Amino acid sequence: MTPAEALQPAIIYLGAGLAAAFASRAARLSPVIGYLIAGVFIGPSGFRLVAENETTHFLAELGVVFLLFDIGLHFSLREIQTRRTDILGLAPLQIVLCGLGFAAVGLAVGFEPPIAGVVGASLALSSTAVVSRLLSDRNQPGCPIGRSATAILVAQDLVAIFILVFAAALRGAPDALGLSLIIAVFKALVGLAVALVAGRFIVRPVFDALARTNNQEAFTVVALFIVLAASAASANAGLALTTGAFLAGMALSETPYRHVVQSEVKPFQSLLLGLFFMSVGMNVNLPLMLSRWPAVLLTALTIMILKTALIILAARLARWSVPGATQLGFLLSQGSEFTLVIVGIQSVALSMSSDWSSLIVTAVAVTLIVAPVWTAAGVWLAHRLAERAKANPAPTPEPEGGPPVIILGMTREGRLAADALKDHHLPYIGLDSDPQRFVAAASDGYAVVYGDARDMYLLDQIGKHGARALVIGDPHAEPPSILARAHIGAPIAFAAAETAAARKQHLAAGHRVHMSLAEPRGVELVADLLAQLGVDQHEIAVWIADQTERRGLTAQGPDTETEVA
Repeated sequence: MTPAEALQPAIIYLGAGLAAAFASRAARLSPVIGYLIAGVFIGPSGFRLVAENETTHFLAELGVVFLLFDIGLHFSLREIQTRRTDILGLAPLQIVLCGLGFAAVGLAVGFEPPIAGVVGASLALSSTAVVSRLLSDRNQPGCPIGRSATAILVAQDLVAIFILVFAAALRGAPDALGLSLIIAVFKALVGLAVALVAGRFIVRPVFDALARTNNQEAFTVVALFIVLAASAASANAGLALTTGAFLAGMALSETPYRHVVQSEVKPFQSLLLGLFFMSVGMNVNLPLMLSRWPAVLLTALTIMILKTALIILAARLARWSVPGATQLGFLLSQGSEFTLVIVGIQSVALSMSSDWSSLIVTAVAVTLIVAPVWTAAGVWLAHRLAERAKANPAPTPEPEGGPPVIILGMTREGRLAADALKDHHLPYIGLDSDPQRFVAAASDGYAVVYGDARDMYLLDQIGKHGARALVIGDPHAEPPSILARAHIGAPIAFAAAETAAARKQHLAAGHRVHMSLAEPRGVELVADLLAQLGVDQHEIAVWIADQTERRGLTAQGPDTETEVA
């Protein structure tokens, strides 16, 4: 093979990816759709420009490896503590409901119980790569939908390890299955412990030494080494490559070098993730789709509709609002890249007819292709449901954990305050009279009620359990909104202001006033709010740094100067 022939696949991949990115942007579609369609065109079912081989599969898997590493960078032990309700509550509930639902369908079409269980559990998983990109495209990583979806995806990726162990054990002795699962759990726990110890006593000193040399290239090399070495160690231990990458990210999440490492690996992640999406498109069996397109579409629709319904049910059982649960259900309804791997395991594939194996793989690939459109439909439906909730107000939600903080106005400042309170397990209730803000906040999963702060009856309903504090999130609040504090009986009130007139108005009412100057908007108010509610200053600083990073902003300390009458 000549050098030109060796370079040809790489040139085709890069050219197809570039064309897909430009075309999807011109069509105002998610780049994910462009990459998937490009994979169909260049793959075996299309123009056969590139042949599938172990190298392309490995490079595509590396895209998911780097993605899990990036998620691990944001998922420290503190984040696990913060999102424990999702990780230990909503995520297991979603996996169990969806797994049982798909297993029941598998039994109905004639699968043996163990195969129905494996395939059903694998279909309960969602695509981390697709969902993460959709959240990023919609600027939703920091809102309740984004935070909960990310927590669920991480839990799913960990569960996928045990599904893989179970699937591989099907070809062995059945009585050894329990032991295999116990060993897998033990390996995962040992890996977590090793990651935490390595992060503190090995990784951090290495980066301390690199920082003193001021060698930027060395940072890149070491970052790539850590990702690949951790993934290889995980694979050698019998776990997935992505497990090691996730644990490596967690090891670095507790160090001050998290941000620089993230920036160093980001280009590799973006490039390889695009290759992953194209490889999924290459897996679409066009001849099968053309010859059995009703069966493929029916299978894909069954996966997405059943999964959407069951995730909505799980979210409702976890006390999510109807609009928020709806958007979450549509967002996580596609299949997972792990399903493609699990169905391809010899012990699973041989236990099903070849038609079923190909049908499931093709249908899952179809769900990945249509995921952006399906998610957009979910956002539209969630907005319509929020509109109905606006017209027919539901009963005021019952807060857990004592008197809530009342937030008037789900502006950027109000949303940031809600995020802070939620992450520190402090109850809140939002109130907004702006129709667009209410619909957007309710659809994104915030606990918000539609109504006017001048409605004394509504204030009585919201404040019937008392109020820990009042947050006036609208910098342009009118006097009636300011007077709500007296009616609710909040002992302390915080206000965001943009003009001298608004500041003077709040000062006259005895509020703690903050001018919205720094980014993210309202960070000054939130820092003061958390401090007055007894949150440790170090925790506040860490939380603000996380929010700053999530929004792609330059790290900065909030202007904590507070004006009080």
